[in-house]
Amino acid sequence: MNYNVLSIPPFDKQLKRLAKKYPSLKIEYLKIVRLKELTTMN
Repeated sequence: MNYNVLSIPPFDKQLKRLAKKYPSLKIEYLKIVRLKELTTMN
């Protein structure tokens, strides 16, 4: 099953700001999204 993860603009803005301070946050967020994709496939 494929799906798109949509976020609202304020979330995107905050995530970008926090990712500057915590570089691993962007990678961790992508891991969460991928993990969600894998769990919904089962």
